[in-house]
Amino acid sequence: MAVKSRSKSPALIPFLRLAYSAPEPRESTAEELRRLTLPATKALPFVRLRANDQPMWRPESYWSVRTTGKRDADARLGRKYAHAALAAAKADQNSQLIAHIIQDMIKESANSGRLSIVARGFLAEISEAMAGTL
Repeated sequence: MAVKSRSKSPALIPFLRLAYSAPEPRESTAEELRRLTLPATKALPFVRLRANDQPMWRPESYWSVRTTGKRDADARLGRKYAHAALAAAKADQNSQLIAHIIQDMIKESANSGRLSIVARGFLAEISEAMAGTL
């Protein structure tokens, strides 16, 4: 029976040491996180937040408005809200904000069967702003 002899142990190969270093924080990453928290959108007076709102949660409703009952005051309020919404959309880089607001306006109007004067003022101002950019 043949006996196997062990050869000398192979020379030790130095193993590579890897050091992990996290990438440098980029401004774009921080800006993207801030954009996803929608701070300007959530601060709008007509946006209703969820109970115990968390930074990454979407609002419960993008259109929660009480009318004053006075036609002219409501129309001015709607126009004021439109200016605030456009500013928030720019600040949060949220191109979908106006669409979300209009969707919730439609949901609200389904209950009453028509758009409120505040909503009409809002839409009139948005339309004028759009026409001015063409």
